[in-house]
Amino acid sequence: MPTARERVTSILYVEDEAEARELIGNLLSEEHRHLRIIIAADGAEGLTLFKEHRPQIVVTDIRMPVMDGLTMAGHIRDMDQEVDLIALSAYSDTSFLVRAIELGFSNYVFKPVNFSKLLTALNRIIKVRELKHRFSEQNELLRISEQRLQATFDQAAVGIGHVAMDGSFLRINDKYCAIAGCNTGSVPGTIYDFTHPEDLPGCRTHHELLLEGKQRSYSLEKRYVHNEITLWASLTVSMVQDRSGKDSFMVAIVDDITQRKILEQEIAELNRALSVRAEELEDANRDLTAFNYTVAHDLRQPLNLISGYCQAVSMTCGKMLNEDCREFLQKAFEGTVKMNKLVNALLEFAEMAHAEPKQETVDLSREAEEIAAELARSEPQRQASFIIAPGLSAQGDSQLLRAVLANLLGNAWKYSAERLETLIEFGSIVREGRSVFYVRDNGIGFDAAQTKEIFVPFRRLQGAPRTGGFGIGLATVERIIKRHGGEVWAEGEPGHGATFYFSLP
Repeated sequence: MPTARERVTSILYVEDEAEARELIGNLLSEEHRHLRIIIAADGAEGLTLFKEHRPQIVVTDIRMPVMDGLTMAGHIRDMDQEVDLIALSAYSDTSFLVRAIELGFSNYVFKPVNFSKLLTALNRIIKVRELKHRFSEQNELLRISEQRLQATFDQAAVGIGHVAMDGSFLRINDKYCAIAGCNTGSVPGTIYDFTHPEDLPGCRTHHELLLEGKQRSYSLEKRYVHNEITLWASLTVSMVQDRSGKDSFMVAIVDDITQRKILEQEIAELNRALSVRAEELEDANRDLTAFNYTVAHDLRQPLNLISGYCQAVSMTCGKMLNEDCREFLQKAFEGTVKMNKLVNALLEFAEMAHAEPKQETVDLSREAEEIAAELARSEPQRQASFIIAPGLSAQGDSQLLRAVLANLLGNAWKYSAERLETLIEFGSIVREGRSVFYVRDNGIGFDAAQTKEIFVPFRRLQGAPRTGGFGIGLATVERIIKRHGGEVWAEGEPGHGATFYFSLP
Protein backbone atom coordinates (compact mmCIF):
# COMPACT_ATOMS: atom_id res chain seq x y z
CA MET A 1 0.00 0.00 0.00
CA PRO A 2 1.38 3.45 -0.92
CA THR A 3 2.56 5.61 1.97
CA ALA A 4 3.66 9.19 2.40
CA ARG A 5 7.21 8.00 2.44
CA GLU A 6 7.00 7.01 -1.22
CA ARG A 7 8.12 9.23 -4.05
CA VAL A 8 5.42 10.60 -6.36
CA THR A 9 5.33 8.46 -9.49
CA SER A 10 1.79 9.14 -10.73
CA ILE A 11 -1.09 11.65 -10.37
CA LEU A 12 -4.80 10.91 -10.84
CA TYR A 13 -6.74 13.84 -12.33
CA VAL A 14 -10.57 13.53 -12.26
CA GLU A 15 -12.68 16.10 -14.19
CA ASP A 16 -16.10 15.74 -15.83
CA GLU A 17 -15.75 18.82 -18.11
CA ALA A 18 -14.04 17.58 -21.28
CA GLU A 19 -12.47 20.92 -22.24
CA ALA A 20 -10.98 21.51 -18.75
CA ARG A 21 -9.94 17.85 -18.50
CA GLU A 22 -7.98 18.02 -21.75
CA LEU A 23 -6.40 21.39 -20.99
CA ILE A 24 -5.34 20.68 -17.41
CA GLY A 25 -4.33 17.12 -18.34
CA ASN A 26 -2.01 18.37 -21.10
CA LEU A 27 -0.52 21.04 -18.83
CA LEU A 28 0.16 18.47 -16.08
CA SER A 29 1.78 16.08 -18.59
CA GLU A 30 3.95 18.89 -19.96
CA GLU A 31 4.99 20.17 -16.52
CA HIS A 32 5.69 16.74 -14.98
CA ARG A 33 7.17 14.70 -17.78
CA HIS A 34 8.75 12.23 -15.31
CA LEU A 35 5.34 11.45 -13.75
CA ARG A 36 2.48 9.38 -15.04
CA ILE A 37 -0.72 11.45 -15.40
CA ILE A 38 -3.87 9.30 -15.14
CA ILE A 39 -7.11 11.00 -16.25
CA ALA A 40 -10.73 10.07 -15.38
CA ALA A 41 -14.07 11.62 -16.46
CA ASP A 42 -15.99 11.03 -13.21
CA GLY A 43 -15.66 9.76 -9.65
CA ALA A 44 -16.56 6.17 -10.49
CA GLU A 45 -13.94 5.93 -13.23
CA GLY A 46 -11.47 7.70 -10.97
CA LEU A 47 -12.03 5.16 -8.16
CA THR A 48 -11.51 2.29 -10.60
CA LEU A 49 -8.25 3.80 -11.92
CA PHE A 50 -7.05 4.48 -8.38
CA LYS A 51 -7.55 0.86 -7.41
CA GLU A 52 -5.59 -0.20 -10.51
CA HIS A 53 -2.65 2.24 -10.41
CA ARG A 54 -2.52 3.51 -6.81
CA PRO A 55 -1.27 7.05 -7.53
CA GLN A 56 0.17 9.13 -4.68
CA ILE A 57 -1.78 12.34 -5.53
CA VAL A 58 -5.41 12.74 -6.54
CA VAL A 59 -6.64 16.03 -8.09
CA THR A 60 -10.41 15.95 -8.41
CA ASP A 61 -13.42 18.08 -9.20
CA ILE A 62 -16.08 18.05 -6.49
CA ARG A 63 -19.40 18.10 -8.44
CA MET A 64 -19.50 15.30 -11.05
CA PRO A 65 -22.12 12.90 -12.42
CA VAL A 66 -22.21 9.18 -11.53
CA MET A 67 -20.02 9.77 -8.43
CA ASP A 68 -18.97 13.11 -7.01
CA GLY A 69 -15.41 13.91 -5.96
CA LEU A 70 -16.04 13.81 -2.21
CA THR A 71 -17.64 10.38 -2.37
CA MET A 72 -14.77 9.10 -4.48
CA ALA A 73 -12.27 10.67 -2.05
CA GLY A 74 -13.99 8.94 0.87
CA HIS A 75 -13.53 5.52 -0.76
CA ILE A 76 -9.93 6.33 -1.66
CA ARG A 77 -9.17 7.47 1.87
CA ASP A 78 -10.50 4.14 3.20
CA MET A 79 -7.98 2.37 0.98
CA ASP A 80 -4.99 4.69 1.55
CA GLN A 81 -4.64 7.02 4.50
CA GLU A 82 -1.47 8.59 3.07
CA VAL A 83 -2.72 9.70 -0.36
CA ASP A 84 -2.66 13.48 -0.98
CA LEU A 85 -5.97 15.00 -2.15
CA ILE A 86 -6.50 18.32 -3.99
CA ALA A 87 -10.02 19.61 -4.59
CA LEU A 88 -11.12 21.64 -7.66
CA SER A 89 -14.53 23.33 -7.48
CA ALA A 90 -16.47 26.42 -8.52
CA TYR A 91 -18.53 26.23 -5.35
CA SER A 92 -17.54 27.61 -2.00
CA ASP A 93 -20.31 26.02 0.01
CA THR A 94 -19.19 25.62 3.60
CA SER A 95 -20.53 22.06 3.82
CA PHE A 96 -18.31 21.05 0.90
CA LEU A 97 -15.30 22.66 2.52
CA VAL A 98 -15.93 21.00 5.87
CA ARG A 99 -16.38 17.58 4.23
CA ALA A 100 -13.17 18.14 2.21
CA ILE A 101 -11.27 18.98 5.38
CA GLU A 102 -12.66 15.89 7.10
CA LEU A 103 -11.47 13.73 4.22
CA GLY A 104 -8.00 15.21 4.50
CA PHE A 105 -7.83 17.35 1.35
CA SER A 106 -4.54 19.23 1.60
CA ASN A 107 -5.49 21.95 -0.90
CA TYR A 108 -8.63 23.55 -2.37
CA VAL A 109 -8.40 25.34 -5.75
CA PHE A 110 -11.42 27.28 -7.05
CA LYS A 111 -12.57 27.19 -10.61
CA PRO A 112 -11.83 28.49 -13.09
CA VAL A 113 -8.60 26.76 -12.23
CA ASN A 114 -5.54 28.92 -11.82
CA PHE A 115 -2.95 26.46 -13.14
CA SER A 116 -0.15 28.35 -11.42
CA LYS A 117 -1.80 27.82 -8.02
CA LEU A 118 -2.51 24.16 -8.84
CA LEU A 119 1.09 23.66 -9.91
CA THR A 120 2.33 25.31 -6.70
CA ALA A 121 0.18 22.99 -4.62
CA LEU A 122 1.38 19.94 -6.56
CA ASN A 123 5.06 20.93 -6.32
CA ARG A 124 4.73 21.50 -2.59
CA ILE A 125 3.21 18.05 -2.11
CA ILE A 126 5.84 16.43 -4.35
CA LYS A 127 8.67 18.16 -2.50
CA VAL A 128 7.31 17.17 0.92
CA ARG A 129 6.93 13.58 -0.22
CA GLU A 130 10.47 13.58 -1.61
CA LEU A 131 11.83 14.90 1.70
CA LYS A 132 9.85 12.32 3.63
CA HIS A 133 11.13 9.61 1.32
CA ARG A 134 14.75 10.66 1.77
CA PHE A 135 14.28 10.92 5.50
CA SER A 136 12.70 7.46 5.52
CA GLU A 137 15.61 6.07 3.48
CA GLN A 138 18.14 7.63 5.83
CA ASN A 139 16.29 6.26 8.84
CA GLU A 140 16.25 2.82 7.26
CA LEU A 141 19.96 2.98 6.47
CA LEU A 142 20.61 4.15 10.01
CA ARG A 143 18.47 1.32 11.38
CA ILE A 144 20.35 -1.25 9.28
CA SER A 145 23.68 0.26 10.29
CA GLU A 146 22.74 0.16 13.96
CA GLN A 147 21.48 -3.38 13.56
CA ARG A 148 24.76 -4.46 11.97
CA LEU A 149 26.76 -2.62 14.60
CA GLN A 150 24.77 -4.28 17.35
CA ALA A 151 25.22 -7.71 15.77
CA THR A 152 28.94 -7.10 15.37
CA PHE A 153 29.17 -5.88 18.95
CA ASP A 154 27.21 -8.81 20.35
CA GLN A 155 28.74 -11.59 18.23
CA ALA A 156 32.35 -10.40 18.04
CA ALA A 157 35.00 -13.05 18.70
CA VAL A 158 36.65 -10.65 21.17
CA GLY A 159 35.21 -8.87 24.17
CA ILE A 160 34.04 -5.29 23.54
CA GLY A 161 32.92 -2.79 26.14
CA HIS A 162 32.01 0.91 26.18
CA VAL A 163 33.47 2.45 29.30
CA ALA A 164 32.55 5.72 31.02
CA MET A 165 35.27 8.12 32.10
CA ASP A 166 35.14 6.78 35.67
CA GLY A 167 35.86 3.25 34.44
CA SER A 168 32.31 1.90 34.75
CA PHE A 169 30.80 -0.05 31.87
CA LEU A 170 28.14 1.63 29.73
CA ARG A 171 27.75 -1.41 27.52
CA ILE A 172 29.39 -4.82 27.39
CA ASN A 173 29.07 -7.82 25.10
CA ASP A 174 28.83 -11.47 26.11
CA LYS A 175 32.42 -12.30 25.14
CA TYR A 176 33.81 -9.57 27.41
CA CYS A 177 31.52 -10.81 30.14
CA ALA A 178 32.76 -14.38 29.80
CA ILE A 179 36.42 -13.31 29.97
CA ALA A 180 36.09 -10.76 32.75
CA GLY A 181 33.82 -12.73 35.06
CA CYS A 182 30.18 -13.05 34.06
CA ASN A 183 30.22 -16.77 34.63
CA THR A 184 30.58 -16.04 38.32
CA GLY A 185 26.96 -14.89 38.23
CA SER A 186 27.64 -11.13 38.25
CA VAL A 187 28.43 -8.73 35.42
CA PRO A 188 31.60 -6.65 35.92
CA GLY A 189 30.68 -3.09 36.76
CA THR A 190 34.08 -1.53 36.01
CA ILE A 191 37.18 -2.42 34.04
CA TYR A 192 38.89 -3.23 37.35
CA ASP A 193 36.44 -5.92 38.52
CA PHE A 194 37.89 -9.44 38.74
CA THR A 195 41.36 -8.10 37.87
CA HIS A 196 44.24 -9.97 39.49
CA PRO A 197 45.52 -7.88 42.46
CA GLU A 198 49.05 -7.82 41.04
CA ASP A 199 47.79 -6.28 37.77
CA LEU A 200 45.56 -3.57 39.31
CA PRO A 201 48.27 -0.88 39.78
CA GLY A 202 49.28 -1.04 36.12
CA CYS A 203 45.66 -0.83 34.96
CA ARG A 204 44.95 2.21 37.14
CA THR A 205 48.13 3.98 36.02
CA HIS A 206 47.22 3.59 32.34
CA HIS A 207 43.64 4.74 33.01
CA GLU A 208 44.87 7.91 34.73
CA LEU A 209 47.25 8.69 31.86
CA LEU A 210 44.31 8.28 29.47
CA LEU A 211 42.14 10.69 31.47
CA GLU A 212 44.98 13.23 31.68
CA GLY A 213 45.35 13.15 27.89
CA LYS A 214 48.94 11.89 28.10
CA GLN A 215 48.02 8.91 25.95
CA ARG A 216 45.11 8.20 23.62
CA SER A 217 45.14 4.43 24.06
CA TYR A 218 47.01 1.68 25.84
CA SER A 219 47.46 -2.06 25.55
CA LEU A 220 48.56 -4.54 28.18
CA GLU A 221 48.31 -8.16 29.22
CA LYS A 222 46.46 -8.75 32.46
CA ARG A 223 44.89 -11.52 34.49
CA TYR A 224 41.27 -11.97 35.52
CA VAL A 225 40.36 -14.18 38.47
CA HIS A 226 36.91 -15.68 38.92
CA ASN A 227 35.62 -19.05 40.17
CA GLU A 228 39.16 -19.63 41.43
CA ILE A 229 40.32 -19.69 37.82
CA THR A 230 42.93 -17.31 36.42
CA LEU A 231 42.56 -16.19 32.81
CA TRP A 232 45.11 -14.21 30.83
CA ALA A 233 43.76 -11.51 28.53
CA SER A 234 45.10 -8.92 26.12
CA LEU A 235 43.37 -5.58 26.84
CA THR A 236 43.34 -2.49 24.61
CA VAL A 237 41.56 0.70 25.76
CA SER A 238 41.11 3.72 23.46
CA MET A 239 39.56 7.14 24.11
CA VAL A 240 36.62 8.26 21.92
CA GLN A 241 35.79 11.94 21.33
CA ASP A 242 32.47 13.53 20.44
CA ARG A 243 31.97 15.91 17.49
CA SER A 244 33.29 18.85 19.48
CA GLY A 245 36.54 17.02 20.20
CA LYS A 246 35.76 16.40 23.85
CA ASP A 247 36.62 13.05 25.39
CA SER A 248 33.32 11.19 25.62
CA PHE A 249 33.90 7.53 26.54
CA MET A 250 36.37 4.69 26.06
CA VAL A 251 36.26 1.50 24.03
CA ALA A 252 37.83 -1.53 25.68
CA ILE A 253 38.67 -4.64 23.64
CA VAL A 254 39.76 -7.79 25.44
CA ASP A 255 40.90 -11.14 24.04
CA ASP A 256 41.49 -14.39 25.90
CA ILE A 257 45.18 -15.35 25.55
CA THR A 258 45.27 -18.00 28.27
CA GLN A 259 46.17 -20.80 25.86
CA ARG A 260 48.95 -18.70 24.35
CA LYS A 261 50.33 -18.00 27.83
CA ILE A 262 50.21 -21.71 28.67
CA LEU A 263 52.07 -22.53 25.46
CA GLU A 264 54.62 -19.78 26.14
CA GLN A 265 55.19 -21.24 29.59
CA GLU A 266 55.57 -24.72 28.17
CA ILE A 267 57.99 -23.44 25.52
CA ALA A 268 59.98 -21.59 28.18
CA GLU A 269 60.17 -24.76 30.28
CA LEU A 270 61.16 -26.75 27.20
CA ASN A 271 63.84 -24.19 26.31
CA ARG A 272 65.21 -24.38 29.84
CA ALA A 273 65.29 -28.16 29.64
CA LEU A 274 66.94 -27.99 26.21
CA SER A 275 69.48 -25.51 27.52
CA VAL A 276 70.36 -27.85 30.37
CA ARG A 277 70.52 -30.76 27.94
CA ALA A 278 72.71 -28.75 25.57
CA GLU A 279 75.10 -27.95 28.41
CA GLU A 280 75.19 -31.61 29.36
CA LEU A 281 75.93 -32.57 25.75
CA GLU A 282 78.60 -29.90 25.52
CA ASP A 283 80.20 -31.27 28.67
CA ALA A 284 79.94 -34.79 27.26
CA ASN A 285 81.56 -33.66 24.00
CA ARG A 286 84.39 -31.99 25.88
CA ASP A 287 84.86 -35.13 27.97
CA LEU A 288 84.79 -37.26 24.82
CA THR A 289 87.34 -35.04 23.09
CA ALA A 290 89.56 -35.16 26.12
CA PHE A 291 89.11 -38.93 26.24
CA ASN A 292 90.05 -39.21 22.55
CA TYR A 293 93.25 -37.27 23.04
CA THR A 294 94.08 -39.23 26.20
CA VAL A 295 93.47 -42.56 24.49
CA ALA A 296 95.46 -41.46 21.47
CA HIS A 297 98.37 -40.40 23.64
CA ASP A 298 98.22 -43.51 25.84
CA LEU A 299 97.89 -45.83 22.83
CA ARG A 300 100.69 -44.30 20.85
CA GLN A 301 103.33 -44.90 23.52
CA PRO A 302 102.82 -48.71 23.74
CA LEU A 303 102.30 -48.90 19.98
CA ASN A 304 105.58 -47.11 19.39
CA LEU A 305 107.20 -49.41 21.92
CA ILE A 306 105.84 -52.51 20.21
CA SER A 307 106.79 -51.15 16.80
CA GLY A 308 110.31 -50.36 18.01
CA TYR A 309 110.81 -53.78 19.55
CA CYS A 310 109.52 -55.47 16.39
CA GLN A 311 112.09 -53.58 14.33
CA ALA A 312 114.85 -54.29 16.91
CA VAL A 313 114.07 -58.03 16.96
CA SER A 314 114.00 -58.09 13.18
CA MET A 315 117.37 -56.34 12.92
CA THR A 316 119.20 -58.24 15.68
CA CYS A 317 117.61 -61.67 15.61
CA GLY A 318 116.14 -61.87 12.15
CA LYS A 319 118.71 -64.36 10.83
CA MET A 320 118.12 -66.71 13.76
CA LEU A 321 114.33 -66.82 13.17
CA ASN A 322 112.69 -69.20 10.76
CA GLU A 323 110.44 -67.92 7.99
CA ASP A 324 107.20 -68.28 10.00
CA CYS A 325 108.60 -66.27 12.91
CA ARG A 326 109.81 -63.49 10.64
CA GLU A 327 106.33 -63.37 9.03
CA PHE A 328 104.67 -63.19 12.45
CA LEU A 329 107.02 -60.35 13.42
CA GLN A 330 106.25 -58.45 10.22
CA LYS A 331 102.48 -58.80 10.75
CA ALA A 332 102.84 -57.48 14.31
CA PHE A 333 104.76 -54.47 12.99
CA GLU A 334 102.16 -53.82 10.27
CA GLY A 335 99.45 -54.03 12.94
CA THR A 336 101.06 -51.25 14.95
CA VAL A 337 101.28 -49.07 11.83
CA LYS A 338 97.62 -49.66 11.06
CA MET A 339 96.69 -48.96 14.66
CA ASN A 340 98.52 -45.63 14.53
CA LYS A 341 96.63 -44.67 11.38
CA LEU A 342 93.33 -45.56 13.05
CA VAL A 343 94.19 -43.40 16.08
CA ASN A 344 94.97 -40.46 13.77
CA ALA A 345 91.71 -41.01 11.85
CA LEU A 346 89.70 -41.03 15.07
CA LEU A 347 91.28 -37.79 16.20
CA GLU A 348 90.60 -36.09 12.85
CA PHE A 349 86.96 -37.26 12.92
CA ALA A 350 86.49 -35.93 16.47
CA GLU A 351 87.98 -32.55 15.51
CA MET A 352 85.40 -32.17 12.71
CA ALA A 353 82.66 -31.83 15.33
CA HIS A 354 84.22 -28.60 16.61
CA ALA A 355 85.61 -27.15 13.40
CA GLU A 356 84.02 -23.79 12.58
CA PRO A 357 83.98 -23.34 8.78
CA LYS A 358 85.55 -20.21 7.33
CA GLN A 359 83.83 -18.38 4.52
CA GLU A 360 86.01 -17.99 1.47
CA THR A 361 85.84 -18.76 -2.22
CA VAL A 362 87.15 -22.27 -2.86
CA ASP A 363 88.21 -23.45 -6.33
CA LEU A 364 86.76 -26.95 -6.17
CA SER A 365 87.90 -27.88 -9.67
CA ARG A 366 91.54 -27.13 -8.85
CA GLU A 367 91.35 -29.03 -5.54
CA ALA A 368 89.81 -32.03 -7.32
CA GLU A 369 92.53 -32.00 -9.99
CA GLU A 370 95.29 -31.99 -7.34
CA ILE A 371 93.67 -34.86 -5.41
CA ALA A 372 93.15 -36.85 -8.64
CA ALA A 373 96.84 -36.42 -9.53
CA GLU A 374 97.89 -37.65 -6.08
CA LEU A 375 95.67 -40.74 -6.41
CA ALA A 376 97.04 -41.52 -9.86
CA ARG A 377 100.65 -41.24 -8.58
CA SER A 378 99.86 -43.56 -5.66
CA GLU A 379 99.04 -46.45 -8.01
CA PRO A 380 100.64 -45.71 -11.39
CA GLN A 381 99.91 -49.22 -12.66
CA ARG A 382 96.14 -48.62 -12.72
CA GLN A 383 94.31 -47.65 -15.89
CA ALA A 384 92.35 -44.62 -14.65
CA SER A 385 90.62 -41.59 -16.16
CA PHE A 386 89.45 -38.50 -14.24
CA ILE A 387 86.90 -36.08 -15.72
CA ILE A 388 87.04 -32.83 -13.74
CA ALA A 389 84.56 -30.09 -14.74
CA PRO A 390 86.40 -26.75 -14.95
CA GLY A 391 85.45 -23.54 -13.13
CA LEU A 392 83.53 -25.05 -10.24
CA SER A 393 83.75 -23.03 -7.01
CA ALA A 394 81.84 -22.56 -3.75
CA GLN A 395 81.82 -20.52 -0.55
CA GLY A 396 83.24 -22.34 2.47
CA ASP A 397 86.32 -23.45 4.33
CA SER A 398 89.05 -24.43 1.86
CA GLN A 399 90.69 -27.04 4.11
CA LEU A 400 87.42 -28.67 5.10
CA LEU A 401 86.05 -28.74 1.54
CA ARG A 402 89.35 -30.21 0.34
CA ALA A 403 88.84 -32.96 2.93
CA VAL A 404 85.34 -33.56 1.47
CA LEU A 405 86.75 -33.96 -2.05
CA ALA A 406 89.67 -36.07 -0.81
CA ASN A 407 87.31 -38.49 0.93
CA LEU A 408 84.82 -38.69 -1.96
CA LEU A 409 87.45 -39.05 -4.68
CA GLY A 410 89.46 -41.45 -2.51
CA ASN A 411 86.32 -43.47 -1.87
CA ALA A 412 85.60 -43.62 -5.60
CA TRP A 413 89.21 -44.64 -6.28
CA LYS A 414 89.06 -47.36 -3.63
CA TYR A 415 85.74 -48.90 -4.70
CA SER A 416 86.63 -48.93 -8.42
CA ALA A 417 90.01 -50.67 -7.93
CA GLU A 418 88.78 -53.96 -9.40
CA ARG A 419 87.72 -52.40 -12.70
CA LEU A 420 89.97 -52.86 -15.71
CA GLU A 421 89.69 -49.14 -16.29
CA THR A 422 88.70 -46.73 -13.53
CA LEU A 423 86.49 -43.77 -14.48
CA ILE A 424 85.87 -41.03 -11.91
CA GLU A 425 83.98 -37.81 -12.60
CA PHE A 426 83.57 -34.59 -10.64
CA GLY A 427 80.95 -32.10 -11.83
CA SER A 428 77.89 -30.02 -11.05
CA ILE A 429 74.19 -30.08 -11.91
CA VAL A 430 71.22 -27.83 -11.11
CA ARG A 431 68.52 -29.51 -9.03
CA GLU A 432 65.43 -27.68 -7.75
CA GLY A 433 67.00 -24.33 -8.60
CA ARG A 434 70.30 -24.85 -6.75
CA SER A 435 73.79 -26.03 -7.75
CA VAL A 436 74.66 -29.54 -6.63
CA PHE A 437 78.16 -31.03 -6.87
CA TYR A 438 78.77 -34.73 -7.45
CA VAL A 439 81.50 -37.38 -7.59
CA ARG A 440 80.65 -40.39 -9.79
CA ASP A 441 82.56 -43.66 -10.28
CA ASN A 442 82.19 -46.93 -12.13
CA GLY A 443 83.03 -49.04 -9.10
CA ILE A 444 81.20 -51.82 -7.31
CA GLY A 445 78.27 -49.56 -6.31
CA PHE A 446 75.93 -50.41 -3.48
CA ASP A 447 72.41 -51.61 -2.78
CA ALA A 448 69.74 -48.90 -2.24
CA ALA A 449 68.90 -50.56 1.08
CA GLN A 450 72.37 -49.56 2.34
CA THR A 451 71.84 -45.84 1.65
CA LYS A 452 71.04 -44.95 5.27
CA GLU A 453 74.17 -46.71 6.54
CA ILE A 454 76.62 -45.12 4.12
CA PHE A 455 77.34 -42.07 6.28
CA VAL A 456 77.31 -43.88 9.64
CA PRO A 457 80.80 -43.98 11.26
CA PHE A 458 82.59 -47.36 11.12
CA ARG A 459 80.00 -48.84 8.76
CA ARG A 460 81.74 -50.07 5.63
CA LEU A 461 79.97 -51.24 2.51
CA GLN A 462 80.32 -54.63 0.96
CA GLY A 463 83.76 -54.85 -0.67
CA ALA A 464 85.44 -52.50 1.83
CA PRO A 465 87.38 -55.24 3.70
CA ARG A 466 89.32 -56.01 0.52
CA THR A 467 90.23 -52.36 0.02
CA GLY A 468 91.01 -51.27 3.57
CA GLY A 469 89.81 -48.13 5.38
CA PHE A 470 88.19 -47.50 8.74
CA GLY A 471 84.67 -46.52 7.68
CA ILE A 472 84.77 -42.89 8.79
CA GLY A 473 85.56 -41.11 5.52
CA LEU A 474 81.96 -40.63 4.41
CA ALA A 475 80.90 -39.84 7.98
CA THR A 476 83.52 -37.07 7.93
CA VAL A 477 82.11 -35.78 4.60
CA GLU A 478 78.60 -35.60 6.04
CA ARG A 479 79.81 -33.82 9.17
CA ILE A 480 81.71 -31.16 7.17
CA ILE A 481 78.86 -30.50 4.72
CA LYS A 482 76.33 -30.15 7.54
CA ARG A 483 78.69 -27.77 9.37
CA HIS A 484 78.54 -25.65 6.21
CA GLY A 485 74.70 -25.77 6.24
CA GLY A 486 74.49 -28.06 3.20
CA GLU A 487 73.27 -31.57 2.41
CA VAL A 488 74.90 -34.78 1.20
CA TRP A 489 73.33 -37.93 -0.23
CA ALA A 490 74.23 -40.89 -2.45
CA GLU A 491 72.80 -42.99 -5.27
CA GLY A 492 74.12 -46.33 -6.45
CA GLU A 493 73.42 -49.72 -7.95
CA PRO A 494 75.34 -52.93 -7.32
CA GLY A 495 77.90 -53.45 -10.08
CA HIS A 496 77.13 -50.12 -11.75
CA GLY A 497 79.02 -47.58 -9.67
CA ALA A 498 77.91 -44.86 -7.27
CA THR A 499 77.31 -41.12 -7.27
CA PHE A 500 77.73 -38.92 -4.19
CA TYR A 501 76.05 -35.52 -4.20
CA PHE A 502 76.57 -32.53 -1.92
CA SER A 503 75.15 -29.02 -1.87
CA LEU A 504 76.40 -25.85 -0.20
CA PRO A 505 74.43 -22.69 0.74
